Amino acid sequence: MSQANSKSKVTLVYPSIRWFGGFNKLGKHPSNIYVNHGFTSLSAVLKSRGHTVSMIDLRECSGWDDVFTKMRLSNADVFAVQMSTLDFHEAAKIATFAKKLGVPSVVGGPHASICPEQVAENTDFDFVFVGEGEKTFPEFVEEQKFTNDQKVIKGEPSDLNSLPIEDREIFNMNKVLSTKHTFYPSPFVNVMSGRGCPFSCGFCKPGEDMIFGRFRMRSVENLMKEIIHLRDHYNYKMLMIDDDSFTVNPSYIKDFCDSYEGVKRPFSCQTRADFVVKHPDLVKRLRDVGLWLVVMGIESFNQRLLDFMNKGTTVEQNIEAIQICKKMGIKVGANLMFGLPTETKEETLETINKIKELKPFYHSPSFYTPIQGTHMYDYCQKNKLLLNDDPAFLGSRNATEPKILGLDYKYLNKQLQKLRIESIKWLPLKQRIPKVARWGLRKMWIK
Repeated sequence: MSQANSKSKVTLVYPSIRWFGGFNKLGKHPSNIYVNHGFTSLSAVLKSRGHTVSMIDLRECSGWDDVFTKMRLSNADVFAVQMSTLDFHEAAKIATFAKKLGVPSVVGGPHASICPEQVAENTDFDFVFVGEGEKTFPEFVEEQKFTNDQKVIKGEPSDLNSLPIEDREIFNMNKVLSTKHTFYPSPFVNVMSGRGCPFSCGFCKPGEDMIFGRFRMRSVENLMKEIIHLRDHYNYKMLMIDDDSFTVNPSYIKDFCDSYEGVKRPFSCQTRADFVVKHPDLVKRLRDVGLWLVVMGIESFNQRLLDFMNKGTTVEQNIEAIQICKKMGIKVGANLMFGLPTETKEETLETINKIKELKPFYHSPSFYTPIQGTHMYDYCQKNKLLLNDDPAFLGSRNATEPKILGLDYKYLNKQLQKLRIESIKWLPLKQRIPKVARWGLRKMWIK
């Protein structure tokens, strides 16, 4: 491996077991319908440059002994570990295994990009990559910089239209495609049209900019090339366009609709309430070419809280957007955020009561988690509201774990459990049984 530009064996390690159900859960947990775009893209680039790439997915491992065995048998020249905030401890343990094997480890991903100095303090990690890796990481591998004194390495944004089609086959696609979701039909695939987000929500920014830099999108032609590939290779029954907000550019949406019309497959995407209200004609056009479900970051039906999180939308827009989509026959998924700093019980009930009134197809409530690198995290830190600074704790939206001072989490859990039970009643009959089985009709709030 001393010669520059030599071909290497790169083993990617995907540690996301906390969010996806734990060890040995691939194909068994409904969240496992998704693939990680960062790894699939990085693998495609590495392979296009002649490197050998393998994957160790902890969701397919029986436990930590199995992980270590797989790492040893991989004969890797370098281990590349993906790290969200929630994965901090798992990623660190993988790095200790790499140390035992005498193989360098590189960690990248959202948390490493937002908190590189914190991650670099852990001596088990040999290198920390910040930002996108498709350009910088292959060069790092080819130039054999494993003994470089520079531990934190800055990535460079990629030209999205020049990247090869994502290498989804590094994941066990048989298990991924056969995973049963609560309401998405299988096989299900997901794709991204761009990176970053131009909006300034306080629970996301500026951390997201540290990961992706400026917001940018692939050309419609480039996106459609991948969608056709997914259709032909996986014969999908449902496509999700994974972007935080797919509908940023109205002219882009027009071109996409013209191009997607011939695919004749249903899809879902994420949007904002203000786009729906301002462009109902485009929403209708999206429906006509296959939009089956639209996911909206509603967050709250209280204007003070929307302003507090710098959402840039109004309660009236949230209400009207849901009504517009339902009238058009488009299913609505409403993302909601409870447990915000300064939130009162009355404000919580405003959102819960409005959801009961509007009855979206589904609602996805989360409890606000102060993510490092965001304006709202800084607010919580400044006002001494943080209850724990453990990265894995800060990455968890688990409602049973209080995150900040001043909130009655027992009350919040009780109200959300009531909402879950109530929402089952307005679901189509065939959707009720999976919901009951998944949630149960038992108390889930803090005792």
